[in-house]
Amino acid sequence: MRRFLRILGWAAGGVFAFLVVVLAVGWAISEGTFGELHTRGVITTDTLPPTAVAAREARQPEGSDSQILFGDLHVHTTFSADAFVFSLPLFQGEGVHPPADACDFARFCSELDFFSLNDHAEFITPRQWAETKQAIRECNAVAGETDDPDLVAFLGWEWTQSASPLDGQSPHYGHKNVILLDTEDDEVPTRPIGAGAGGLFAAEVPAPVWAAVRVGISLLDMPAIGPYLDLNRWIREVRATPACVDGVAVRDLPPDCIEGA
Repeated sequence: MRRFLRILGWAAGGVFAFLVVVLAVGWAISEGTFGELHTRGVITTDTLPPTAVAAREARQPEGSDSQILFGDLHVHTTFSADAFVFSLPLFQGEGVHPPADACDFARFCSELDFFSLNDHAEFITPRQWAETKQAIRECNAVAGETDDPDLVAFLGWEWTQSASPLDGQSPHYGHKNVILLDTEDDEVPTRPIGAGAGGLFAAEVPAPVWAAVRVGISLLDMPAIGPYLDLNRWIREVRATPACVDGVAVRDLPPDCIEGA
């Protein structure tokens, strides 16, 4: 009997140790422990070829003082949660596209005259906001000091409200793009203003459920788990950024909070 009890104790200890390892690995995956936080990327330092600029000018109306410009005032990068998720291999995504890619795409692929970055404010961390501002400055710097740049990049964000029936509210959705003329720190808001910290998904979901979802999605594509760890690492950064305190004047708020209105 004693031998049986010892064997049973060893088996129980082994099961317990196994469960501890499984939980530890699951926690590490859900928190993106080995993931990386993505930066703004590197913008190509070339401008459009003179022939491309000349061809664009040739399309302007003859004999008119008017100028037709083409742009996009609703541009997302993988600094936005939805774009990040759909960049994953599980959704046949082609990988992350940071703000630098938006600049290069506007300049060389779609040959726009202007565009603005409008990532979802509800999830932009202070680090990402600083990266976004710098990316816009670098994008405009490529055009040089000229009255006729090949591309003008504007700073901005998207304010998105989503009220869920799970919160006892009637479903309501709406979004607005905020576009800023200036780019320097002392001329723009300290932080983007969203519909609330995490307001895009307002329903209260228990933390263990979200953790299980993050682990499950990551394990579905185990050979290419890297991008999923990066996503989970960024989610941890967002969760760690506190919501700004209500009732405090905007200019009195600390820089390291997520503001909502």
